[in-house]
Amino acid sequence: MMEGHVEVPLAGGHVTLAPTLGAAMALNRRHENFGTLLAKLEAYDLAAAADVVHLGLGRGDHERGTTEEQVFAAGLIELTPLLLRFVIMLANGGKPVKPEEEKAAGPFGA
Repeated sequence: MMEGHVEVPLAGGHVTLAPTLGAAMALNRRHENFGTLLAKLEAYDLAAAADVVHLGLGRGDHERGTTEEQVFAAGLIELTPLLLRFVIMLANGGKPVKPEEEKAAGPFGA
């Protein structure tokens, strides 16, 4: 798997979310900023989770209903930690956060 990509369970298998600029910009626009999106994911917001998966997969609008059904079926308990990691990487320019940086600053720089 390429650096920054996150594999998530979906539709009885696994799919790979790609950290693209397009996904980052669309999620940032839809949810005001990455901090707000992270808070929504932490609150198990189904629509926010579906947005992350949908855009991370690069799916078109005609596939939105399928994505929502698949995210619901996969369950937010299992998906949320992976989606949080993906969004944090998007905020980091599509790159994983180095473990020493994450420990020093936390995911929000606190």
